Amino acid sequence: MPIYVGERVFAKPVTRAQFEEAGGRLIPCMQERSIGWISTHLAEDGSRSICVLEATDAETIREAGNTAGAPYDRVWAAQRIGF
Repeated sequence: MPIYVGERVFAKPVTRAQFEEAGGRLIPCMQERSIGWISTHLAEDGSRSICVLEATDAETIREAGNTAGAPYDRVWAAQRIGF
């Protein structure tokens, strides 16, 4: 399945607890759309996050985020590169 990166930029930094709460709302929306989670990274200062996901297309990821109330600012197709 294709890999995508979803990025969020927070106007006000979020705590890990706030971020995890939003993630809890997002999981069912992702499951309904067969989106696979690979990894999530939250900046130390809570100002932004990156999620690496598997999905059929970027729009499906956007829909899941919007439905969960945790919209992505940007979603783009990526490729896995191993070193």
